[in-house]
Amino acid sequence: MGIDMKLITADEAYNDNDGSILKDSGVHLITPPSSTTKVPVNVEPETLMVTCHDFCDIPMVRLGLTAEGHKYKCNAHPGECSRSPHCQKFLVIPFDNGHFQRMPIGSQLSKQALDIRKNCERPFNLLKNREGLENARVRSQGSLTGRVVFTMIATLLIEMAGTRKKKQKETVKQLNLYEVAA
Repeated sequence: MGIDMKLITADEAYNDNDGSILKDSGVHLITPPSSTTKVPVNVEPETLMVTCHDFCDIPMVRLGLTAEGHKYKCNAHPGECSRSPHCQKFLVIPFDNGHFQRMPIGSQLSKQALDIRKNCERPFNLLKNREGLENARVRSQGSLTGRVVFTMIATLLIEMAGTRKKKQKETVKQLNLYEVAA
């Protein structure tokens, strides 16, 4: 189609842990971090700081990606760490559907892409909510589109029926002035 894509954002149900989407299309896929994915060992949950082992407090530096995951190296200066002679000094964190996807979620560009997706989804989510389809689970985009169209038609028909309904004339009882005065 002539569209050059480098990044796709999707729901948390999708991921590219095996790298097949990137390999087949050259497009990175990022999803919001799944709340069910556990933070890997030696990663601080709040800051996502990676350390070499449980007794280390020196943050590691991310080097990049390997076939297995994200590669980190020790960032200790010479003489700064007493465990340096016994430390492996590098760590590979496997890909997951949390913060350590093929495209790291912690980067500013990833956060921007996810925010753009959130803003683009809002009108659709409002429509789903208004039409009562928030909890509808479907397996394809076509199924969801069919449900939305059918529900919108039904909603419009109900609204049209309500506006075409003849309003009953209210009978106004005129009071006799003498009755009011009495």
